[in-house]
Formats: sequence, structure tokens, C-alpha cells
Amino acid sequence: MDNLKIAICEDDIEEYDKLIELMKQCGATYRAEHFKNANSFLDKYYEAKYDLILMDIYMGGMNGVEAVSKIRETDKQTTIAFLTSSPDHAMDGYRYHVNRYLMKPVGMQDLCETLELARMQKTHIPSVSVPTRGVEISLPVNTIRYIEQSNHSIIIYLTGGAIQKSSMKLSDFANMLPSPQFYQCHKSYIVNLQYVKFIDKELSVFAMNEGGNAYIRRGNYKEAETVYKNYMFELARRQVNG
Repeated sequence: MDNLKIAICEDDIEEYDKLIELMKQCGATYRAEHFKNANSFLDKYYEAKYDLILMDIYMGGMNGVEAVSKIRETDKQTTIAFLTSSPDHAMDGYRYHVNRYLMKPVGMQDLCETLELARMQKTHIPSVSVPTRGVEISLPVNTIRYIEQSNHSIIIYLTGGAIQKSSMKLSDFANMLPSPQFYQCHKSYIVNLQYVKFIDKELSVFAMNEGGNAYIRRGNYKEAETVYKNYMFELARRQVNG
């Protein structure tokens, strides 16, 4: 089984230990991070950071349903499983496109099936292949915040602060990216509209979530503003319609 990045949000340390033991019995190879409450998880979360999120519903402070509702505002792809001792939130799972509903005590077969589902979904996430330092790497599209042309290379700014450099031409990379999610706003910049924090009219830039600016070509501010507004409108419409 492919190495999985797993977040486990569980405030009961005994339940957490049981999950870890079950994952070992499933033969999973993984890297797990443990969070004792939803707030500490959301503080570190960014889209595509994890392949699987195991979310306890009943925790102190923000509950698991509220946390998942925030995740699904932007992230529709990451595999999520609720952990619960009650079936009362089954409809919440449906509403927020939760992939599995695991009743406690969690059985090994149910958890193994959930891990396999996460592995399969991981292999189907849209990605692009990029040559860097003599090897081809695969970058999930939704981890790319923006791209900058720098001399004869491109710099790819990713979620979580990571950066990749490639000898590709910006124009060739642009042809690999989906539109309208990605927009070439300048001869040296492509922006993922999903990660725009706001447009700075005075500086004529897209200010990006997690830092950085993508410059807008001179005289094209109105076009950039329209493209961004249309994208956000369509995104909101899809969320309302499920």
C-alpha cells in the first residue's frame, strides 16, 4: 500500500492508540499526525496536505462536523472519515461529502477499507509532471498556488510553503494547467485563483494566501478582476448546488 499522509483528530489517547495498532494490522505504510482538537488541526491544515483525515465528531471546543464543514469550503477531494459512537450525524456526513462513517469501536476491516479508499483516491487526484533536478516529479494541481518565471526557469509556489524549480517554459507549463482555475495574469506569472486572498489595485497584484504576490500585466487590471470575480461566483454556485 502506498505511503499515506494521515491526520487523526481524536481527543481520547486510548482511541488514538487503537487506530494506530489497527493501521499496522492493515499493513499500511503511513505518516500520521495526531491532533487532540479540531482547532489545532485547522491551524496546520492546508489543502492536499493529507491523503486521509480521520475526524472524531465529539471533541471539546469545535466538533468534528464543524471542522469538516470548513475543510469542504475549499477542499472537495481529500478523503475524510468520521469517527463516532453515534449514528446521529450520518446526514452531516452526506452533506459534507464524508467518504466513510466509522462507528466506534472501529473494526479492522472498516479501517482497512478506508485506507484502501484513500490510497485509490490519491492516485486519481489531478497532477502534473514537472522536470526538476534531472527527475520528473508529480505535483497535485491543487497544491500549486502560483508560478513565477525567473530567468530561464520557473518557480512553483506550493501550499505549506514548499517551492519547486523547473527548467520548463512558463508557456508550456500553462498548457498543462486547467482553466479557469489557473490564469496567466502576467507574462511572468500564472495564478491559481483558488488561493487568491485579495486583489491589490494600487500594486496591481494578486495577494496570495500563505504569502506572495502574483503581478498583473500593465493595463489588464480590469480583465484580471473580472476573471477572478467570475471564478469566485462559479465556485460559490457549485458549493450551493453541492
